[in-house]
Amino acid sequence: MLQTTGAATLAALAGCNTGTNDGASSGGGGGAPDPVRERVDVDVDEIQDGGTLRFGLGAGIDSFDPSYSTSAPAGNVHGLVYESIITQDAAGTVYPWLAKSWERVDVQEVEDGAYEPYMVSADTDDDGNLVADDQILIRNQEAGEVLTVNEAPDAVEDGTYGIKYQAKLHEGVKFHNGEEMTAENVARSYEVVENSSISAQTFDSFLYAEVVDDYTVNIYGQEPDAEADNQLPVDVYPMEHIEEYPDTGADPRNDHTPIGTGPYQFESYETEERAEFSSFDDYWLDDLGLDALEWWDGPDGFPTSPVVDEVVVAIVQDNATRAAALNNGEIDLTYGLNTGTYGEYRSAEDFRLSVTNAGAYNFLQYPVTQSPWDDPRIRRGVNQLIPRAQIAENIYNGYRNPAYTPLPEMAAKAGTVDYEALTEELRPQTEQNTEAATELLQEAVDDRGVETPIEATIETNATDDRLREAELIAQVLSNTEFFDISVEDFEFTTFIQRILGSEYYQQGNIVLIGLSGTFNPGSFYDAVNSIDNFGQCCNFNRIDTPELDEIATEARFSVEAVEDSQFRGEQYDKVWQGLIEQAPNSYTVFGTNVTALSTEYVGYNTYTFSSSILPYGLHAPEDQQVAYLNRE
Repeated sequence: MLQTTGAATLAALAGCNTGTNDGASSGGGGGAPDPVRERVDVDVDEIQDGGTLRFGLGAGIDSFDPSYSTSAPAGNVHGLVYESIITQDAAGTVYPWLAKSWERVDVQEVEDGAYEPYMVSADTDDDGNLVADDQILIRNQEAGEVLTVNEAPDAVEDGTYGIKYQAKLHEGVKFHNGEEMTAENVARSYEVVENSSISAQTFDSFLYAEVVDDYTVNIYGQEPDAEADNQLPVDVYPMEHIEEYPDTGADPRNDHTPIGTGPYQFESYETEERAEFSSFDDYWLDDLGLDALEWWDGPDGFPTSPVVDEVVVAIVQDNATRAAALNNGEIDLTYGLNTGTYGEYRSAEDFRLSVTNAGAYNFLQYPVTQSPWDDPRIRRGVNQLIPRAQIAENIYNGYRNPAYTPLPEMAAKAGTVDYEALTEELRPQTEQNTEAATELLQEAVDDRGVETPIEATIETNATDDRLREAELIAQVLSNTEFFDISVEDFEFTTFIQRILGSEYYQQGNIVLIGLSGTFNPGSFYDAVNSIDNFGQCCNFNRIDTPELDEIATEARFSVEAVEDSQFRGEQYDKVWQGLIEQAPNSYTVFGTNVTALSTEYVGYNTYTFSSSILPYGLHAPEDQQVAYLNRE
């Protein structure tokens, strides 16, 4: 997902990338390190029910439907309404959620050409890409054929698939419209995702969902997939949505109410101002109880749902205005403020900061199809001009870490053999080195006869810290004889619409934005480098790295990757090394999520990814997380 503002990180210069639990016993399930720093616990006997929580969101809501959104900020709204068959704690451990159980039952290699007997002929667009009205799963460009969702059931019936999971669902789960969730809802929810804003990230793995009985569904992947346990599931929709809503998804601006199984139901929306949600009286976990979760081992009396009655999401895009709203008691919490304000909240009696190590980075994406940016020497030269340490310290006040690799440490467990060794290997190619950069740039300019200075514009979204980062990079580049770089900023939603345009890549602009990935290392490769994500999150400039795609595919889509973490790490190490060599993107800083909040909101901890900062803090049994309001 895209980030509107990067989260910040604590003690960046000390290299504190992965937090510890600092004495807390409830977070980071499964023995994994808890990324929440100084986790706050609550005594269940002191929890107070009721009240209205006011959350300040620093960007507009691009869509109320998670299948039609590429915005991390909007995810905070989605998480109130929608749920999936699984959930993940702050350290990435997967737990069954709407499903009682979620288990892998089969994995097998898929031979080359195994899907060819099921493929059908397809048309091509003006660029020669295969296209079809139905969602394409697999393309055979040479044969001009594709496998779509229509042919997938036949392949599965014949035993052609890579991996098979089975979900057994809780009975009695209700949607906000009163409909009961069944296996058919789970299976047909993939129809909502077809040809949506996130289709490429779903259908690179998903093959078919098969209803076994009313409360059992088998979900198949195209290939053996090391990330299938958390990548195959999608949010679950009611039949009213699946059968009646248009391709634009659920959105009150189109008179289509968001309907999910979540603990809050949608109430109202004032365009670009506020959205309101209220507790769902028939929430399934209230009815079934926490003992219905086979993995639950928390304290007696822990709430089965959020204890806050109402949530108001106030859209306040200007950071200073949002900080003033927090200071004046108009909102209770927010994130993504200018890092210069954090010291004030740390020392104030009525406020505090919640800090969590995040799976996120800021990155520059180059117009790799346009001269002279199609020369990797130009891109590598810029990569070694970027003052990462200065950005982390001076722009983000030490609340960020320089990004010397393309992989945040939060995703390093499966993404490298040795994270420290990887950083040590790549840092000489990514650390600021003007002499090495000059040598690369001069060689490229001389070989190609490029006229200097090279003029280009860095485009970014209008947040103070991000804009200052862009201006510093532009200044450093323009101080050389090789570049004349300007900066242009846009409101976030406008910016996203602009850079996702199908012809944007031809304009020759450099994009500076943030990526909030997942716990899976592949998310930090695919989103910004795979041609399948062109025009989606987050390949704006038509990056195509087929050799690295092949290695990344082996690191995820193979039986060996599923069963051997060492092999998987070795393959991903090759990917990160190749990305630095080809340099279609430059990764500037890693961060954490920092939430500033009133002390009236008790027990809150922020999440690893900025898309779930609000819903996670309200209630997350997987981490025994709950927060409540104390207005006294």
